[in-house]
Amino acid sequence: MSGRRIGSRYVLERKVAGGGMGAIWVALDSQLQRRVALKLMAPERIASSSARHQFEQEAKAVAQLRNPHVVQIHDYGVDGGTPFIVMELLEGEDLETRLERQGRLAPVVLASLLNQVARALTSAHACGVIHRDLKPANLFLARVDSEEVVKVLDFGLARLGAGGATSAEELGRVMGTPRYMSPEQRRGEAWVDHRTDLWALGVVVYRALTGRFPFSADALSELGRSGTISFAEPPSTLVPELGQGVDAFFSRALDPDPSRRFQSARELAAAFASLVETSRPSRAAKILVIDDEPDVALLMKQRFRKHIRDSVYEFIFATDGEDALEKLRQHPDTDVVLSDINMPRMDGLTFLARVGEVNPLVKVIMVSAYSDMSNIRVAMNRGAFDFLVKPLDFQDLDATLAKALRHVAEFRKMVRSAEENQLLRMFVHGGVLERTLPLTQGPDVMGGERVEATVVFLDLEGFTPVLREEQPEAVIRRLNANFEVIVPELLSRGGVVDKFVGDAVMAVFRGHGHLNRALEACLAARKQLRTMAFRSGDASPYAHGICIGVDSGELICGSIGAKGLGRLDYTVLGATVNTAARLTVLAGRDQILIGAHLLPRLESGFECLALGTRSLPGAASELAVHEVMARREQRVSSADQTVSLDLAAPHGSSQPAVLAASKAE
Repeated sequence: MSGRRIGSRYVLERKVAGGGMGAIWVALDSQLQRRVALKLMAPERIASSSARHQFEQEAKAVAQLRNPHVVQIHDYGVDGGTPFIVMELLEGEDLETRLERQGRLAPVVLASLLNQVARALTSAHACGVIHRDLKPANLFLARVDSEEVVKVLDFGLARLGAGGATSAEELGRVMGTPRYMSPEQRRGEAWVDHRTDLWALGVVVYRALTGRFPFSADALSELGRSGTISFAEPPSTLVPELGQGVDAFFSRALDPDPSRRFQSARELAAAFASLVETSRPSRAAKILVIDDEPDVALLMKQRFRKHIRDSVYEFIFATDGEDALEKLRQHPDTDVVLSDINMPRMDGLTFLARVGEVNPLVKVIMVSAYSDMSNIRVAMNRGAFDFLVKPLDFQDLDATLAKALRHVAEFRKMVRSAEENQLLRMFVHGGVLERTLPLTQGPDVMGGERVEATVVFLDLEGFTPVLREEQPEAVIRRLNANFEVIVPELLSRGGVVDKFVGDAVMAVFRGHGHLNRALEACLAARKQLRTMAFRSGDASPYAHGICIGVDSGELICGSIGAKGLGRLDYTVLGATVNTAARLTVLAGRDQILIGAHLLPRLESGFECLALGTRSLPGAASELAVHEVMARREQRVSSADQTVSLDLAAPHGSSQPAVLAASKAE
């Protein structure tokens, strides 16, 4: 089929997805010399008048819509008896793929996406177009001018006309994706209107917010018969940060009676945005108290009851250092820690040495009856902000807490405004930056520290010739196009971009499971670039491939540069960095290389191939090298596939997870 000319104009290049109704191809528009997405109806479906009617309906439905959040139709026709639709070619991934990778979305992120979907549905419903198969696989997160724009896809089950007529062939026939179908749609009722899309949107929001579906399979079966249903779990138990209001929101969004649901997509999106906004009051300063004495929690609550009542302070309590590290992971926005020294399992001084692995910005105040100079010196050398002696002078404690909180606020402000991190902040949410960036403990501190971490280098293969052959603007665009794919994969798994070195990215992973998270990020970045290259062709910016080197071990972190000239950089140093960089030079196109010494630390899900002993470039020693091939992934449940006229590309397909302009039919 490759090379076939469709409609005397469109030359098929690559098939990127396929399904029951047909296939999606990347095609060249020979008249306008641009690439488009071409949906070609499957030969075995052409004889069905119902299928041909539905195919034509999709073209007509989308052609009516002039909305930036709806995939655009360029052309429709029949070539040799085979119907085809020509659409805009999109870059990015669908929401289904994003959720499979990340599990769930933060409420504020979801509110932004929901607002864009609401604009698309408002436009469609105003034109009398009902989608009838809204689900994450049909919500595409497209990259447009370096921004992410939501596009609603696959109007293959769309109906024209508000509450419009149902064809005789459709009467009593259930069409759609079971998990997302409204009660009336599951019953095959003829009067289904735009509110069936709002039900589906409610299910999408529930899944994206919680990582789960709102109803069990048994409850859905009962819903089709009785019209009553209850949530498997109250939403507020899954997202407690949104409070009880989230239960009321979903009770209305997913009410079996359409008249009691939200009546428009904009109303639904506005209600969710309001819910997210009201759940974000001015934050109290969060203080973690570590002490194994049972009366300490009561004492602190009594002494600071007014601060607690007025939401000035919020206290968290831990019984020892190990418990405290776990509490910090659960509360990454903790500002100050009050820690005893003498405790079981992990004492305060050991905790102080490890706290930077979990939260490098928190200020630690040591509190102990042991006021000898040796403990004070050890505490200060390990980065303690201050030292208080029991029995506590609460006036002194109050002043010390206030001073520590001012330092935290000032330092976080410095981090946000630092010009050195301007590029990084373009790719990372400010809250993530504050929690993970391993900066020094204060603006006047330049000391180093030893940490356990993983270093990753990702280098674009064969990029040097581009520097000679293309104009500077084109070189930068090509380079940044790759970085915009790579960097989010690193950040989403807790990595921190240390620096961009020419056409390479250096990232550091710290904290629990840093090696495994780093390899997962490398595999994901490679997969994303392969997907983009497959869809866009050999001339695309993504066709270079990447060479990746990874090593893990002890590093020295610290600020380097010329402080007197106002030029500092925070970086990591050591043999681990050098080994990762040399493995990158050794790696071929799309190879991920590690040393054999890392194998005992890998999770069993990684598949590795031994490459033998190699001489590392620039090093006198040799290293036993392995290539990380893949990570075993769970299969997606078939319950999420479209039934009847199946318009979703099968998740188990061997084709890359790319989307041209619509999910394949």
